Parts: sequence; structure tokens; C-alpha cells
Amino acid sequence: MSFYSMNRVMSVWALACVLTVTGCRGPTDGYQGERGQVSGTVTLDGKPLAKGCQVIFLSKTGGYTASGVVNDSGAYSLSYVHGLSLPAIEYRVQLTAPVQPDSTETVDPSAMGAKLALKRKGGAASDSPFPVKYGSAEKSGLEFKVAAGSNTADFKLESDKK
Repeated sequence: MSFYSMNRVMSVWALACVLTVTGCRGPTDGYQGERGQVSGTVTLDGKPLAKGCQVIFLSKTGGYTASGVVNDSGAYSLSYVHGLSLPAIEYRVQLTAPVQPDSTETVDPSAMGAKLALKRKGGAASDSPFPVKYGSAEKSGLEFKVAAGSNTADFKLESDKK
């Protein structure tokens, strides 16, 4: 066997080993369990939440995060990394005011940290289109357990002024 042929065989063998170790599944988040998709509506005092607000699911364990943007009717659909469905686990939920007025663009969850660092519309918390408590996953009181398959997560918020 010539050096060229031997080198080629070694290259093919090395590639096969790498594919075996890393798998051929494409991008993954390391989660091995069931997965689900989530959509729903968010209302405040019975009316659709302001267009462009973000709904953010933060897992209670594992560091998984997904987000969606509220449209005119208060509806949203979550997006997760690499186009995958969300791990079927428990999440805390928080909201953010629109980063840009009337934004309906879905936020890439992997870049969410940079988006959340941006100044909110109007600046002050008092200008928020919802009570301040909903802006914190720990204080919002909003939770949802994602199940395998399609999930509907509707949130009926109430203002502090009632």
C-alpha cells in the first residue's frame, strides 16, 4: 500500500471516529428526553398584551431558554436553539417590554442576553406595558411544564391597579 493510499485510509478512519463520537444528529443542546412546542396568548386585564413584548421561558434546571414575541392579538410562539423543540421540563416565565416599538421579529434565544441588555422601550419600569413583577422569572409567579408534542400556554395577567 502506498503512502498516499495509507494516508487516505487513515483520514477516512479518523472521520468515521469523529462522526461516531459526536454523532450525526446535527446541532443539539445535550437534552436527551422528550420535547415539545409551545404557543399561546398573553392578556393583561382581559386585553391582548402590547405587541412586541417578549415571552421568555427559563428552565428551572439545565439552563434551557426559549422566547417568542407577542403579536397584535396577544399570541406568541416560542423559538428555541437550532430550530429544536423545547425540552419537556418545567419553566419559569418572564416578560420583557418591546426592545423596538411594534417588533414582531423572533429573538434568537442564544443571542437573548444581548437583547435583554438593551434599554427597554421608554426606559423606566413605570413605562412598562405590564406590572414590573412580570419582568422577573423569580417574581412573576408564571410557570409552565412543557409536555411532549404541542403545548398551549396562555397567561392571563392582571394589573396592580385593581
